[in-house]
Amino acid sequence: MGNSDESGGPAVRIENLDKYYGAFHALRNIDLSVGQGERIVVCGPSGSGKSTMIRCINRLEQHNGGRITVLGTELNDDVGN
Repeated sequence: MGNSDESGGPAVRIENLDKYYGAFHALRNIDLSVGQGERIVVCGPSGSGKSTMIRCINRLEQHNGGRITVLGTELNDDVGN
C-alpha cells in the first residue's frame, strides 16, 4: 500500500476497531477517516473511549480487532519503530 499523498487516501483510517479490557468492550466497531491536513475533535462523555482510541492509533495500546491505517501503513504487530 502506498503513501496517502500518492493515492489521495486519508491520512488516518480506522475500520471496525475493537478494543477489550478483559470482558469489557471499550471500543466497538469504530470507523473513522481523517484526510491529509484535516483537523478533528473527538468529544464525548467520560469513559466513552476517546483516549483509548487515540492510544490505539498511537500504538500505546494494541487493538483487538479491525484495522488502523496511517499514511497508507496498516498498524499491526508487524509495524516496527
